[in-house]
Amino acid sequence: MRVLMAAPSSPARLHNLAPFAWALRTAGHDVKIAGRPSFVEEILRTSSVAIELESGDEGALAESAALTGFAELWRPQVVVSDALAPAGTAAARAVGAVAVRVLGALDEPATDDTADVTLDTVPPSLRAGSGEVRAMRHVPYFGPVVVPNWLRRKARRSRVLLSLTDETLFGPLFDVVAGADFELVCAARIPAGVTMPANVRLVDSAPPAALLPTCAAVIHDGDAALALAAAAHGLPQLSLAESAIASRITAAGAGKTGSGEEARTLTTDEDLSRAATALREEIAALPAPRTVMAELLR
Repeated sequence: MRVLMAAPSSPARLHNLAPFAWALRTAGHDVKIAGRPSFVEEILRTSSVAIELESGDEGALAESAALTGFAELWRPQVVVSDALAPAGTAAARAVGAVAVRVLGALDEPATDDTADVTLDTVPPSLRAGSGEVRAMRHVPYFGPVVVPNWLRRKARRSRVLLSLTDETLFGPLFDVVAGADFELVCAARIPAGVTMPANVRLVDSAPPAALLPTCAAVIHDGDAALALAAAAHGLPQLSLAESAIASRITAAGAGKTGSGEEARTLTTDEDLSRAATALREEIAALPAPRTVMAELLR
């Protein structure tokens, strides 16, 4: 069977589609992913066959004559689209294919969804939107990585991954965690004048795919992909910035949102740990991409 996928120029959104693409390919189906010219290399990094579309809006794939044209030529039976790639649904309608929409941590279910089937990789307990959706297990993926040499040695104490995009947060957080009984690992440029505590480990590379299975907790500033990946690993987390997914993880008792003052007890709070484990078990119990794929194609 031929399956055409449509992705906007967002690595996080492409990575949410990739496990479903792999499930289809390993089941013997012909899968191709379409994107803007500037995004083709990113698609190829997922080991997928890429279709180069015309130049246009990078943030969303709302319209694409090239996508519809390719669909008319190739005649896929199914077209799978990210929530910000409605051009995929239009292409499906043009050729009479089944239109599938995939939601992730950055999306909300919609009552006006025009796809035939909507799959959601966010667990039901973290959803507040309405709409008819079919749950699919989230499989964390961040692109190709190499396990760093330093990670091949067992940690001497609990390890916490730190991932921040806002440099102003480092100083206040470091002041709080100084002397805490865990190792805070980060790969970042620390601003001048910020004192780094002895329990902070600055590394050249801290890929979440390699690091999360070794961690006891995660601290971030609202990264939705990292927040959902941490939830899938059953890790308590602290978000130093507000985001929809972080707020819901906090409401579920599996995380905290707010200032760095919450960081010191992140690895010792038993209630937090139990809730994070429950969230991991909920995600693990959802149908895997290969199961959803088999049900979809019956």
